[in-house]
Order: sequence, then C-alpha cells, then structure tokens
Amino acid sequence: MLSFQNISMRKLALIFIVAGIVIVLALLGSSAKNLFSKAITEDVPVKLKKDNECVVEPSDSIPRVIPNCSYVVGDILSVTYKPTQPTLEKYELKNSSRS
Repeated sequence: MLSFQNISMRKLALIFIVAGIVIVLALLGSSAKNLFSKAITEDVPVKLKKDNECVVEPSDSIPRVIPNCSYVVGDILSVTYKPTQPTLEKYELKNSSRS
C-alpha cells in the first residue's frame, strides 16, 4: 500500500513536479522535440503585404507573418525560425527591392 506519511514535503513536491513535467512532455509529443531543435536562418523574399503585416515563406513552406512591417513585396529578408514553428525568432533586411 502506498503511503505518503513517511515522505518529506520536499520529496513529495519534487515527485509531483517531475510527474507534471513528464505529463506535459508526453502530451506535447513531437512538439517538445521541436522546442529544442536548432534554428534555421535563410534569405527569403517578402511575398505579401497587407496593412502593416508582411508574409514570408521559408523553405519549410510555412508562411510566417511579420507584424508592423516596414518592408515591401520583393524585399529580401534574413529570417531565423525553428522548423514547424509558426513564429520567426528574428528577421532583418538583407536587400531592398526599392530603387
């Protein structure tokens, strides 16, 4: 029979924390693996601009939105992202299409 009476509060708290982490990682499945995957940096053009948002599409074919975007369609940006994650870690102008 399992009894928690002889276990200190510190050990009990540690058991629950570890169990919680295991459950979260199990629920996330492959998403947890992607959280720790390496970031990819590549140069991509701005494909679409609507209002103040630009859309770029790196080689993984997942469109990513840049809010408050001052770039124009055709500008080349250096973008850093993690595979299968919808957000960009960072971006910067590489070449402008403006004359």
